[in-house]
Amino acid sequence: MSSRALRKADARQAREAAERSAGRRRALIRIAGLAALALVVVVVAIVAGPDAKRDGDTAAAPAASRVFDGIPQDGIALGSPDAPAVLTEFADLQCPFCATYARDVLPAVVDRYVRSGRLRLELHVLSFLGDDSVRAGSMAAAAARQDLLWSFTDGFYRSQGTENSGYATDDFLRGIGEATPGLDVERALEERGRPQAARMLAEADAAAGKVGANHTPAFYLRRGDGPAEAIEPAALTGEAFTTALDAALAVR
Repeated sequence: MSSRALRKADARQAREAAERSAGRRRALIRIAGLAALALVVVVVAIVAGPDAKRDGDTAAAPAASRVFDGIPQDGIALGSPDAPAVLTEFADLQCPFCATYARDVLPAVVDRYVRSGRLRLELHVLSFLGDDSVRAGSMAAAAARQDLLWSFTDGFYRSQGTENSGYATDDFLRGIGEATPGLDVERALEERGRPQAARMLAEADAAAGKVGANHTPAFYLRRGDGPAEAIEPAALTGEAFTTALDAALAVR
């Protein structure tokens, strides 16, 4: 290779090295910027501290809905114990999709299937999204001990705050409890920390593991002593859900 060609090759290699070095510098700058932003977020959280205003702390709980009026609740169950099929839901009270289902789909399921005696519903409350989920789940378990799980979770979903913002405070949970007809709020606040509540949440986790429920909300249909079969609607709308449920109920 001629000396001229060698000089060109050396110059090209130098440019490529310089470009790689510049690229690394830009990447490091971006990473440093993200780290600085993260540090700012952490500092703000520390400065704000536990006394900072959280979503839902001062918001009044909405009036209780009447979707479950006249329907028996028993622990985690809703509806007649003689129903030929059971629809089990796995949910985290912080899950926004679970709230969408509870607000937009569940009333139609209750009216169409539960009131007619075709279905009995079961709700397993999971608590994997964060500390607010744990606090909410414990209170829900305490409400279940008073056979008011469905009424409590309905009120919680309609007041659901920003995920893991620390909104599920004692005051927030007390407000939801006071808006739940028939709930002894003081008893629930006391019982949420007892072994019975913890056992109910552990049973929910075990049930989810048994059927392979790895997302929320997740739904499983069981007839009598038969196996639980997943129900997977195309969307969380009343029409899509009842279409999937009708198809599953029609299978023998």
